[in-house]
Amino acid sequence: MLRSARAAYRYFTDFITAENNFLPPDNFQEHIGTPARQTSPTNIGLALLAPIAAVELRLTNQRAATALIGAMLRSVERLPKWRGHLYNWYDVRTARVAQPRFISAVDSGNFAVCLAALESALIEYGEQPLAERAARLYRDMDFTALYDKNRQLFLVGAGGTAVYDRMASETVLTSFIAIARGEAPVRHWRALSRAAVRVGGRRGMASWTGTMFEYLMPMLFLPYYERSLLRAAASVCVYAHKKAAGRSPWGSSESAYFEYDERGGYKYKAHGAASIAVRRGMERDAVIAPYAGQLAVELDPGGATANLRRLEKLGAFGRYGFMDAVDFTRRRVGKTPKLVPIYMAHHIGMGLIATANYLSDGVFRRYFMSRRETEAFCELLEERAPDAP
Repeated sequence: MLRSARAAYRYFTDFITAENNFLPPDNFQEHIGTPARQTSPTNIGLALLAPIAAVELRLTNQRAATALIGAMLRSVERLPKWRGHLYNWYDVRTARVAQPRFISAVDSGNFAVCLAALESALIEYGEQPLAERAARLYRDMDFTALYDKNRQLFLVGAGGTAVYDRMASETVLTSFIAIARGEAPVRHWRALSRAAVRVGGRRGMASWTGTMFEYLMPMLFLPYYERSLLRAAASVCVYAHKKAAGRSPWGSSESAYFEYDERGGYKYKAHGAASIAVRRGMERDAVIAPYAGQLAVELDPGGATANLRRLEKLGAFGRYGFMDAVDFTRRRVGKTPKLVPIYMAHHIGMGLIATANYLSDGVFRRYFMSRRETEAFCELLEERAPDAP
């Protein structure tokens, strides 16, 4: 796991450069040979934590890590914002907002959570000036502008009408951080759907697309307590993915797949387990994302590491660690699975943080939950899974 973490961290040190305004390009596709020009709030948030993960894993020293973080923070401070929120896409070469302008509630939540964890880490490292800069960016974000008081749910984006309404979703991070900050009421947590599913006699919650990302990404920062609803849902998610894969490698999520778009890059969409998905048709594709297995390593250490070794034997390990996906979909690739040699900043970042959590006793959950406002609402995460159907 350290070898993959070292390779993954190389992505950030190679591409977070002055040429890219010290912002992380969204992806690098080997057949194109140059990194993408766009980046997002989630990319930036995870990139700010990547040097912390590297320090925790002894892949770099604190001086080099904080120098890189400082350069990133200087760029983020200069980026155009809306009520303290980063826009959904920026051009890394010009640091300008990409059109059309959009504010995403889920990306803003991810970014805020990363800033909160970063501030705590920097305080512990004795880097107070950097911590204050992270804290200022965090304080300036206004989540009330993204909350629909009538429906008691978060809008997908500012000015829109669609909402996020599921507990089994990566947006639970947005919900939790907004409640902790006092910008959404506790009743919002109760308004999230807990629609149940049953897989092989096990009970969990349904998500929209049944991806491992939806269930496991929040676990990077939130404790999933034993016998809690979130823990039960995550466990059923892993079980459902293993069951759906049969004897093949397992772990589907949002990822690229072996088909090109009109610009010659790999296409991208959600791939999940049909048995836990609300959306129909999720069984049509068989695309395995190694980072999904990395997210599962704390829930199933033996199974996840064995799964990653199988993917590595298929050739899915490259310049920046694990590639984004291996496509097993027969109608596209025939009987021989195809590698999808693209590296995506937010997937690499999640894998790096998951590895640090696994090898360093949940270090990022500790940084995030040690804050006064987040610790005060830990009871929300202790909601018990029902004992009966």
